[in-house]
Amino acid sequence: MLRSLYVQNYAIIDEVSMVFSQGFNVITGETGAGKSILLGALNLIRGGRADTKVLYDQEKKCIVEAIFDIKPELIKKIRYVTEFAINTSEVKIRREISSTGRSRAFVNDTNVRLQDLKQISDALLDVHNQFDTMSISTPEYQLQVIDAIANNKEIHQVYSGLYEGYISLKSEIRRLESSQSQSKQDQEFITFQLEELEKIQLDGLKKEEIEGEYSTLSNAEDIKQILNKLNYTLSESDQNVADSLRELLKDLSQYSEGAPRLLEITQSLEDMIESMREIELLSNGIDDSLEVSEDRILELKEIIDHLGYLENKYHVSDINELILIRDDYRKRSVGDYDVAKVLAEKRKKLLEHSKELKKTSKSLTDSRLGVVNQIVKKLEKGLHDLAMPNAQLIIERTELADYDITGKDLMIFSFSSNKGIAPQPINEVASGGELSRLALSVRSMIAELFGVPTLIFDEIDTGISGAVALKVGHILEDIAFSRQVICITHSPQVASIAQQHFFVAKHDTDVRTITQVHLLDEEKRTEEIAKMLSTDPPSASALQNARELLGLE
Repeated sequence: MLRSLYVQNYAIIDEVSMVFSQGFNVITGETGAGKSILLGALNLIRGGRADTKVLYDQEKKCIVEAIFDIKPELIKKIRYVTEFAINTSEVKIRREISSTGRSRAFVNDTNVRLQDLKQISDALLDVHNQFDTMSISTPEYQLQVIDAIANNKEIHQVYSGLYEGYISLKSEIRRLESSQSQSKQDQEFITFQLEELEKIQLDGLKKEEIEGEYSTLSNAEDIKQILNKLNYTLSESDQNVADSLRELLKDLSQYSEGAPRLLEITQSLEDMIESMREIELLSNGIDDSLEVSEDRILELKEIIDHLGYLENKYHVSDINELILIRDDYRKRSVGDYDVAKVLAEKRKKLLEHSKELKKTSKSLTDSRLGVVNQIVKKLEKGLHDLAMPNAQLIIERTELADYDITGKDLMIFSFSSNKGIAPQPINEVASGGELSRLALSVRSMIAELFGVPTLIFDEIDTGISGAVALKVGHILEDIAFSRQVICITHSPQVASIAQQHFFVAKHDTDVRTITQVHLLDEEKRTEEIAKMLSTDPPSASALQNARELLGLE
């Protein structure tokens, strides 16, 4: 469960700290007070995109920290999906955004990648927002629901790999078919490209060595003068450095015995003299090897210029890439590349690949169809519990003309809320309130199957009120018996059922508007629910109604 949430310097939040109960928690407040901002901060914990725009004070960093209490089975699950070891029953996730835009994520004070952070947070909490309510009407979301219930993750991964290979083979075959119809002019073009690429020997060519040798030979005279000057300074001048150091060493050595610090200096002087001797030997060796060859300089210049031309032409910066291009042209050149033969091989491979894809696609379809009745029954029961006794749901499959990334299935949820009316696609008939109830039923079903310990609902009660809203509250309360529920709501009926009630409010200071979050006691909670039922300040009848909703009378 999510034990606590701490937010600092995020949007209009200066600093907020919230401690949640294990069961059913609600968050209420006026529009624009900051309820959605809390969700935005929580999204950072889930690996969401970081942006310096969220920093109110650009001189301070933003910190969002969530602490979770977890059970041993969840520790095993996290280790399985991320290979990240958690050794305690507490998980602390922290996200920091600096004023420069740098983002860092920590799990139990260990820096982690966002990919791991997302997988860990997905195992800890599930967030349903208002967008998800609309998504329930889309075929993509409906297919995701079916796959989640059918536990198709592994088979879908196998299918996705086969599908990518299938698309790749089809693309390659199209390219080869196009290549097969190339004209003589195209072949001449290939030959010309190949001649350019073979003008210099690319295999084993090291650009840095060629450029280094060219630079050295081109500047040989200057280098020789500098080396001669170096040798003269070190050992040939009347006041050369080597002789001066030897004289100093001789003078100092007579006093160094028994004096550790002086002995250290004399040893360092000896090292310096030896180093200068090595420098002199190296210098003489380089000087002797600097035999300038104008032919070699010209040869190197031609290699460097042609290499630069090829890199610019093919937009590459690596010789290995040029070698790959050259080898490809060699294969495509006349007499060295039998397009028809390769095309036949690819078509044969595609046929074999298609058989595997078809087999896996059918397994995916069978798995999906195998859970359709289960989904229909559970969703219809959920809708009946939410004051829709005549709700009907059917799930129909249409086979796609060709494979796509999800398979060959179009799964459509059709819905009717009235007797005698045939179900129609959800996006054509469902009202806002019906979508909310459908979304809640789906989330409840998924929560039962996958056991995510914390569920967060953002205005799941949109479009409903009165007795139906009360039923929504009781369903959320039922879910909260087995897992933690946090719900952002505008419904007084839903708010009245929660165990713990937070109120989000805006507060104006002399310089800015800030968001504050208050945990309401019984008196303040009664007043807040009464305001939600009527006006601010609430009427006496609203206060009486609020007390009844809270079971205080």
